[in-house]
Formats: sequence, structure tokens, C-alpha cells
Amino acid sequence: MTVIINATKARQNFFDLLAATRDKKQITKVKLNGVVVAKLVPDEEKKFDWGQYRLEVEEAVKHLSKFDWSDVLEVRKKSKARKYKGW
Repeated sequence: MTVIINATKARQNFFDLLAATRDKKQITKVKLNGVVVAKLVPDEEKKFDWGQYRLEVEEAVKHLSKFDWSDVLEVRKKSKARKYKGW
């Protein structure tokens, strides 16, 4: 739901507008001299979906486990590339 009000009413009812934004997910547009200059919108942070993440990791592990990684390890052992201490 979107509400359009003038700046004077927004100032007079600011805390009520904040409550409506939080509780009712109301969007409020504020007009100044007949022109919309601001908008109050609910802050909806996207929560990290650990269940979806776990499913995607499991799918990646299934896919990667199909490959033979022995050749990669051999190339790494023979490589003359500069290595960091942890490698």
C-alpha cells in the first residue's frame, strides 16, 4: 500500500508513519510543493538461506566428485610455480 502526503503532515505524524512502515509494510511518499521528494519504505534485509546454501554445496560436491583429481595433484607436484608457505 502506498500513501502520498505533504511534508507538513509527514512532519506532524512522523512516528505514526514509521510504525505503519514497520508494521503494515506501508510505503509513504512525501510531497514538498506538490512534488514527491522522499519515500519511506520498509527495510527488508534478505536473510541468508542456510538450507538453500547446504543444498547448493551438496549439489556441487556431487558434481565435482565425478571427476578424477589425481592428474591435478600430479601437475601441482611437478609445477615450478612459486608456492606460498601454506601450500
